[in-house]
Amino acid sequence: MIAALILFALSASAQTPQAVVERTMARAEKLVAAQKGKDAWERRDLDRAALRLYADIKPLSWKAAPALAAAVSDRKRPAKVRLFAASFLALIRDPAAFAPLEDILLDAEQDSGVRALAAQSLPGQGVSDAAVSGALCAALTQKDLPREVLDDVLLALSRYGCPEPAALARVARSFGPRPAGKDLAAAAAALAALGRSRGSASGRELLALAAYFPARGEARAAAFKALDARRAELATWLAPETLPVVVEALRSESDRWDTMLPLIRLAVALGPDAAPALARLTDHPDAEVLAEAAEALAAFKRVEVLPALESVVAGAMRDPRFSPKDGRPDPAVLLARLEKAVASLRRAR
Repeated sequence: MIAALILFALSASAQTPQAVVERTMARAEKLVAAQKGKDAWERRDLDRAALRLYADIKPLSWKAAPALAAAVSDRKRPAKVRLFAASFLALIRDPAAFAPLEDILLDAEQDSGVRALAAQSLPGQGVSDAAVSGALCAALTQKDLPREVLDDVLLALSRYGCPEPAALARVARSFGPRPAGKDLAAAAAALAALGRSRGSASGRELLALAAYFPARGEARAAAFKALDARRAELATWLAPETLPVVVEALRSESDRWDTMLPLIRLAVALGPDAAPALARLTDHPDAEVLAEAAEALAAFKRVEVLPALESVVAGAMRDPRFSPKDGRPDPAVLLARLEKAVASLRRAR
């Protein structure tokens, strides 16, 4: 009986979360070591074999989190083994994994690939948006954040925003006034995050960035898209500061239909004071912009633009603006919107 109890105790200890994780990571380390001298295809197959080891950990669920976090923090392990440990931790998808992943993200001495994976994984752990935002925004305030980590932090933050906008604004400016390629993607993500933030401070930062980026550029387009996401707040708190920015942009961005659409929505939110700037769009060369502007002018009852819009409707069948274009709305739908706006203005006379 005593021998049986001893064997049972030994068996139970061998199945503790710590023991299971240790065995699994030892097997992962062997697979990583076997990659030395192998070609890319062989390394890929070994990586897949290592990832399949999660099947041994999955039954432990949240109980595996402390042991996996310890494995990630063990600097004696190769960086790639720590990356697998972080992957297994992320796959738990439970609040118990959130704090360890946050610690990994904020550990400046951790491998950048492991930290980037933590940034990607924080939103999937079943905690509040505020908790996710807090962790990601804390990372953004760190000095010399590796670019790999920065990109993943910004991508995640584009869904959440930050309580304090200074770090996001700094990053948006850090690539210069004409970012391109990966820098443009990062700047656009920072702008989108400001669009998800709240409070007048982040709104003012967005307005300043809209003025910072040159006209007709991709970064400025991203700034106005972010401002459009905040239009209700801007109209409530920052209308006097927003109006001149929108009025100027309705002129300078006229060649970009994709920027004009959010600008028109911003103008509508700002109220009748923005209507004169919209009245200049009755001859805009893009049918969707024209329809959007006509609807706004109808809402403001700007009957003085009626003759110009009636002329457009009368000649629509010969107007190249209402010919089909790949990736754009159906011209018939746009014309119907324009006709409805004209009818509304006629009633308002």
